[in-house]
Amino acid sequence: MPDNRIDEIKTLLKQEKKVYVNDLSHRFGVSKVSIRKYLAKIESLGLAQRFYGGASLAETQSSDDPNDYIYTDPLWNSLAQAACKEISHGDSIFIGSGRSCCALAKQLADFEDLTVVTNNITALPELIKNAARVYLIGGEVTSTDKKTLFSSWESPQSLLENIYVNKAFTSTSGLDLKAGLTVDSIISTYIFRQIPTMAHHWYLLADSSKYDKISIYSVADLNQIHTLITDSIPQSYAEHCSKLNIKVIKTN
Repeated sequence: MPDNRIDEIKTLLKQEKKVYVNDLSHRFGVSKVSIRKYLAKIESLGLAQRFYGGASLAETQSSDDPNDYIYTDPLWNSLAQAACKEISHGDSIFIGSGRSCCALAKQLADFEDLTVVTNNITALPELIKNAARVYLIGGEVTSTDKKTLFSSWESPQSLLENIYVNKAFTSTSGLDLKAGLTVDSIISTYIFRQIPTMAHHWYLLADSSKYDKISIYSVADLNQIHTLITDSIPQSYAEHCSKLNIKVIKTN
């Protein structure tokens, strides 16, 4: 049945050029979440472009988006998929900067009534399509890889002191047993240092290249995170996480 609905939506897109989640939900007698899943599938085939509340027929064009690789990389997608399993309908979440967090933003279409606080400017178009409410933290805009953008300011507590989320999802530049979480940009530190007081549960998305790597700015001790999502983990880190009661989720 879902395949038939997807085919019907494709036909409607070709005829009408635009379709809307509310209309399709009534037409097929299914939830808006299901419709967003169908539209996400059609978009993944290159046939549609989603926008808030619907989708339009994709124009024939070559893909010159320098960030397309983020959404097709199997490593970042596997971390994002594991993170999605920790999210529930109605959650309020923080999504940080970085490529794995961009991949996570694209995979949020299945959730209803999701509130997202973020400083991830690159992920913003996906978040607007997938979340019920999006709050972008302002400040200076920068990049550490010359591809993905994020924002922060020196005193984020003035904005974040009244914002609380169920869960925070961040990446990191480096992860070390002694140095903890480290990043390449001082601007990143301002947001990271607010997360323990802003979020009930902190999820760190860190692939295996981050272990024993120390970047210039320290942002948190390992004992401040609650869950580590990774593709693999050295034994020394696994033992350390166990001592600190940090849950480890491995994607492989």
